[in-house]
Amino acid sequence: MSAHPSTLYSETVLAHNRAPRHCGCLADATHRGVAENALCGDQLALTLRLRGDLIEAAMFDGESCAITTACASMLTAALHGAPRARVGELRMVMTAMFRGDATAPGEFAAFAELRHHPARQRCALLPFDAALSALQPKE
Repeated sequence: MSAHPSTLYSETVLAHNRAPRHCGCLADATHRGVAENALCGDQLALTLRLRGDLIEAAMFDGESCAITTACASMLTAALHGAPRARVGELRMVMTAMFRGDATAPGEFAAFAELRHHPARQRCALLPFDAALSALQPKE
Protein backbone atom coordinates (compact mmCIF):
# COMPACT_ATOMS: atom_id res chain seq x y z
CA MET A 1 0.00 0.00 0.00
CA SER A 2 1.35 3.43 -0.92
CA ALA A 3 1.55 6.36 1.42
CA HIS A 4 -0.42 9.48 0.63
CA PRO A 5 1.44 11.71 -1.89
CA SER A 6 1.33 14.71 0.46
CA THR A 7 3.83 12.91 2.72
CA LEU A 8 6.42 13.39 -0.03
CA TYR A 9 6.53 17.11 0.56
CA SER A 10 7.91 17.68 4.03
CA GLU A 11 8.53 21.23 5.18
CA THR A 12 12.23 20.70 4.38
CA VAL A 13 11.48 19.74 0.77
CA LEU A 14 9.02 22.61 0.36
CA ALA A 15 11.48 25.14 1.83
CA HIS A 16 14.24 24.07 -0.57
CA ASN A 17 11.79 24.16 -3.48
CA ARG A 18 10.54 27.65 -2.60
CA ALA A 19 14.02 29.10 -2.05
CA PRO A 20 16.59 26.79 -3.60
CA ARG A 21 20.21 27.30 -2.59
CA HIS A 22 22.94 27.53 -5.21
CA CYS A 23 20.48 27.88 -8.09
CA GLY A 24 21.88 29.31 -11.31
CA CYS A 25 24.90 28.78 -13.50
CA LEU A 26 28.40 28.82 -12.05
CA ALA A 27 30.26 31.28 -14.30
CA ASP A 28 33.73 29.85 -13.62
CA ALA A 29 32.71 26.19 -13.68
CA THR A 30 35.31 23.61 -14.57
CA HIS A 31 32.77 20.80 -14.97
CA ARG A 32 29.19 20.58 -16.24
CA GLY A 33 26.75 17.68 -16.31
CA VAL A 34 23.19 17.29 -17.47
CA ALA A 35 20.54 14.73 -16.57
CA GLU A 36 16.93 14.37 -17.53
CA ASN A 37 13.97 12.28 -16.54
CA ALA A 38 12.17 11.23 -19.69
CA LEU A 39 9.13 10.08 -17.70
CA CYS A 40 8.25 13.53 -16.37
CA GLY A 41 10.34 15.93 -18.45
CA ASP A 42 12.61 17.18 -15.66
CA GLN A 43 15.92 18.53 -16.97
CA LEU A 44 18.78 19.57 -14.74
CA ALA A 45 22.24 20.99 -15.40
CA LEU A 46 24.77 20.98 -12.59
CA THR A 47 27.99 22.97 -12.74
CA LEU A 48 31.01 22.46 -10.51
CA ARG A 49 34.28 24.22 -9.84
CA LEU A 50 36.98 21.79 -8.81
CA ARG A 51 40.46 22.41 -7.51
CA GLY A 52 42.24 19.11 -7.56
CA ASP A 53 39.98 16.55 -5.92
CA LEU A 54 37.87 19.10 -4.00
CA ILE A 55 34.60 20.64 -5.13
CA GLU A 56 34.95 24.34 -4.36
CA ALA A 57 31.50 25.33 -5.63
CA ALA A 58 28.38 23.76 -7.12
CA MET A 59 25.26 25.23 -8.70
CA PHE A 60 22.27 23.85 -10.60
CA ASP A 61 19.74 25.10 -13.10
CA GLY A 62 16.86 23.60 -15.03
CA GLU A 63 13.17 22.85 -15.15
CA SER A 64 12.17 20.32 -12.53
CA CYS A 65 9.60 19.23 -9.98
CA ALA A 66 9.72 20.13 -6.29
CA ILE A 67 11.53 16.92 -5.33
CA THR A 68 14.28 17.36 -7.92
CA THR A 69 14.70 21.05 -7.14
CA ALA A 70 14.86 20.44 -3.39
CA CYS A 71 17.34 17.60 -3.76
CA ALA A 72 19.54 19.65 -6.12
CA SER A 73 19.50 22.48 -3.58
CA MET A 74 20.57 20.11 -0.79
CA LEU A 75 23.18 18.39 -2.94
CA THR A 76 24.88 21.56 -4.15
CA ALA A 77 25.08 22.79 -0.55
CA ALA A 78 26.51 19.45 0.62
CA LEU A 79 29.17 19.40 -2.09
CA HIS A 80 30.84 22.72 -1.24
CA GLY A 81 34.31 21.81 0.00
CA ALA A 82 33.72 18.06 -0.38
CA PRO A 83 35.91 15.60 -2.26
CA ARG A 84 34.54 14.58 -5.65
CA ALA A 85 33.92 11.04 -4.34
CA ARG A 86 31.21 12.45 -2.06
CA VAL A 87 28.74 12.58 -4.97
CA GLY A 88 28.83 8.82 -5.48
CA GLU A 89 28.82 8.13 -1.74
CA LEU A 90 25.70 10.23 -1.20
CA ARG A 91 23.94 8.63 -4.18
CA MET A 92 24.64 5.16 -2.77
CA VAL A 93 23.23 6.19 0.61
CA MET A 94 20.11 7.59 -1.06
CA THR A 95 19.45 4.36 -3.00
CA ALA A 96 20.06 2.34 0.18
CA MET A 97 17.57 4.59 1.99
CA PHE A 98 14.98 3.93 -0.74
CA ARG A 99 15.45 0.18 -0.14
CA GLY A 100 15.08 0.73 3.61
CA ASP A 101 18.70 -0.26 4.28
CA ALA A 102 20.10 3.09 5.45
CA THR A 103 19.32 6.54 6.78
CA ALA A 104 20.48 9.46 4.68
CA PRO A 105 22.47 12.21 6.36
CA GLY A 106 21.05 15.58 7.33
CA GLU A 107 18.31 17.07 5.22
CA PHE A 108 18.48 14.21 2.69
CA ALA A 109 16.48 12.17 5.22
CA ALA A 110 13.47 14.25 4.09
CA PHE A 111 13.31 11.95 1.05
CA ALA A 112 12.89 8.73 3.09
CA GLU A 113 9.21 8.59 2.22
CA LEU A 114 10.16 8.00 -1.42
CA ARG A 115 10.76 4.34 -0.56
CA HIS A 116 6.95 4.07 -0.86
CA HIS A 117 6.93 5.90 -4.22
CA PRO A 118 9.39 4.14 -6.56
CA ALA A 119 8.43 6.29 -9.56
CA ARG A 120 9.46 9.45 -7.70
CA GLN A 121 12.86 8.12 -6.58
CA ARG A 122 14.24 9.09 -9.99
CA CYS A 123 13.33 12.70 -9.19
CA ALA A 124 15.58 12.71 -6.12
CA LEU A 125 18.41 10.91 -7.92
CA LEU A 126 18.46 13.24 -10.93
CA PRO A 127 20.76 15.86 -9.32
CA PHE A 128 23.23 13.12 -8.36
CA ASP A 129 23.23 11.83 -11.92
CA ALA A 130 23.90 15.32 -13.27
CA ALA A 131 26.80 15.71 -10.82
CA LEU A 132 28.23 12.29 -11.73
CA SER A 133 27.92 13.22 -15.41
CA ALA A 134 29.86 16.42 -14.72
CA LEU A 135 32.65 14.42 -13.11
CA GLN A 136 33.03 11.97 -15.99
CA PRO A 137 36.16 12.40 -18.10
CA LYS A 138 35.39 14.32 -21.29
CA GLU A 139 36.68 13.16 -24.63
